[in-house]
Amino acid sequence: MTFSIIGRCERTGAFGAAVTTSNLAVGSRCARLSHRKGAFLSQHRTDPRLGDLGISLLAGGATADEAVARVCESTPDVEWRQLAALDAEGRASVYHGRRMYSIYTHSIGRNCVAAGNILANDTITAAMIAAFEDRPEDELSERLLRALEAGRDAGGEILGPLRSSVLRATGEHGLDRCDLRVDISATDAVADLRALKTAYGDQAEELRRIALEPDALPVSRTLFDASVARIEALGLADRFPTARRRDTWTLRG
Repeated sequence: MTFSIIGRCERTGAFGAAVTTSNLAVGSRCARLSHRKGAFLSQHRTDPRLGDLGISLLAGGATADEAVARVCESTPDVEWRQLAALDAEGRASVYHGRRMYSIYTHSIGRNCVAAGNILANDTITAAMIAAFEDRPEDELSERLLRALEAGRDAGGEILGPLRSSVLRATGEHGLDRCDLRVDISATDAVADLRALKTAYGDQAEELRRIALEPDALPVSRTLFDASVARIEALGLADRFPTARRRDTWTLRG
């Protein structure tokens, strides 16, 4: 009861994933990513350990076919699983276990593969690939989210509503460009994910600078002044001498 897409950006080497399901908290379970190395999906009666193994193989240089084959060999329960891999060269591989009883499909495009199970019809993953490929100049996470929206709009799961979703895209220095999750939605997890991405906006670059260049970013004057006031109100100035060291911070706003 999941449909997903993994994709690669040829310009940046980023890999990303977008996943949704009618179950809760899908963000931690199905998708595994490695910057410039690959992406791996493990779903349908999901065993996250299979994704861990798959991405470790891709990160070590395995092809998509090799990674999927090795993961299949690693578990006696593989016939319950749906697996997909995308390697460093953008090549895809998929495995559908024979214990899957629903409509299940996959579709492969340029630098992308979509897979789904317990689907409402057999057009879902094809619609996802078409949406991903439609505007290749766009940023990876936007292409992935549009693909997820296309899968929903093409029919999505056989039973709803979609309760959780995730959108991830890797970046340099081990810092994801995007990692947004809806763990529980009352209506439509994909719509909630779109709202979350819109609210997140362009914060990715500032958060990267916070991690990589903390001295280069000024401190919010509003937060600084509120902190000083609270320290003074609680009589904690000796323990937190922020006010006496005010000139060691650069303030903004």
